[in-house]
Amino acid sequence: MLLNLKDILATPLFLKASPRVVAGAANVETSKVRWVHSSEVLEIAPLLRGEELLLSGGQTLLALRPEAQIHYARSLAERNVAALVVEIADPNKALSPELIRAADDAGLPLIELRVTVPFVELAETINREIVSAQAMALQRADAISQQMAHRIATSGPDLVPLLALIAQRMEVNASMADMEGITLARSGDLLEEETETEVITDIYFGDVVAARLHLHGRHSTEQELLATVAERLGSILALALAQHHRPTRTQIADSALMQAILRDAGAREIRDMCAQVGLEPGTPVAMLVFRGVELGRVRSALERILRRNSPSIKTYLNAEHLYALVPVKGISPAQERRRILEGMRKDVLPVAVQGTMGPWATDATQASWSLREALLTERLALPVPSTGVLRDSEDAWLERLCVRELKPKYAERYIREILADLIAHDAVRGGDLVKTLDAWLTSGCNSTATAASLFMERQTLHKRLTKIFDLMGGDPRGSSRLAALHLATRLATMNLTADK
Repeated sequence: MLLNLKDILATPLFLKASPRVVAGAANVETSKVRWVHSSEVLEIAPLLRGEELLLSGGQTLLALRPEAQIHYARSLAERNVAALVVEIADPNKALSPELIRAADDAGLPLIELRVTVPFVELAETINREIVSAQAMALQRADAISQQMAHRIATSGPDLVPLLALIAQRMEVNASMADMEGITLARSGDLLEEETETEVITDIYFGDVVAARLHLHGRHSTEQELLATVAERLGSILALALAQHHRPTRTQIADSALMQAILRDAGAREIRDMCAQVGLEPGTPVAMLVFRGVELGRVRSALERILRRNSPSIKTYLNAEHLYALVPVKGISPAQERRRILEGMRKDVLPVAVQGTMGPWATDATQASWSLREALLTERLALPVPSTGVLRDSEDAWLERLCVRELKPKYAERYIREILADLIAHDAVRGGDLVKTLDAWLTSGCNSTATAASLFMERQTLHKRLTKIFDLMGGDPRGSSRLAALHLATRLATMNLTADK
């Protein structure tokens, strides 16, 4: 459940800390808090789902360069964090103007605390209220579920009275529709103009989406409550729906095709299944794989995003991963793949998942290869791209090649041969010359872009590059050493322990 940020700031414990909103004030009224975290980790954004209230003691954050503080604020805003709270108990310290400006530009509420309060107590107090609200919502859903189960046992699985129970107990309009959008049943007395919020939840038969439950409520503040109840009622509605509606042949065939790709079945078997699902022979495809802590909870939202960007996509949920087969039709499969990837990156950003898109393959018989490359890219644990939480295996061509073809001992010898002096310098001085060189080469030897990626002033970067060139025997640009040097830096900075 969600609590209003404004109400949290008005609690006695928060007031005791003398909070002051210094940025993003326009969003304090509308921001909702799903959980409270206390952390000094600067790369925490990819670990967050969104709508968190983040508490920071400020020591590590304030020690960063202004450019890094700007990046930190923007990364939290991109993850839809509800607010950043920083404790500034020392009168000699203050939030930097750059951090305040970045938070304000990104719409991130930034709150400073001028009096020290125990963060543990603060987080526990607020989280206790959130958990209590969640428990009440689940109790409410369970009570309705019990009534629905009793109704099914005594009067049969008719959908209309079951939806009437939901509509009456939740004071909403409730309806169910199949995957073609045809209404199966509906109940509720609210006029359309009386409703402000809608919640949609998928109803599954195994791994197949068979129908969708729609709840329309009066107030936008009911969104989280209705979502919690709808998800809780999904299984009982699936039981009732199963008495009337079975998965279609197409849905069963889609599931069978995805399972065949996952187990790397033979080309003939996959071609036969493609014919059953209407996937034309020779259609290029790419595989997507998603993982998340609560994948089942966000699956409905994720499925809708995937189909919005690729209507003919096919998905399959297995354990902790959601797999997707993406047809990339068009004159250029590579361009179509990039178009779909960029669209998904923007849409998936608020969802609590991380994903990887594999390279495009000539047809579905090669989809298992695309999937293996996507999983390999995931295991390499490369940085999450600045554009979102969806990685592109094509950004890891070199890393994938090296993991497959180079044994670690040979890679180590190659790295030492090329970078021995830089590595020795870093070991003695505690520097980052290898990392700096890799960033410079990755940027195409662009100093401005490199400085920005490392949160470093250009003057500092030029000093480091001068030292690097001295140790290497000169500037590598314009020489045959450039490609070999870049390979060595990539090997030195990547994870070579991924399984083949």
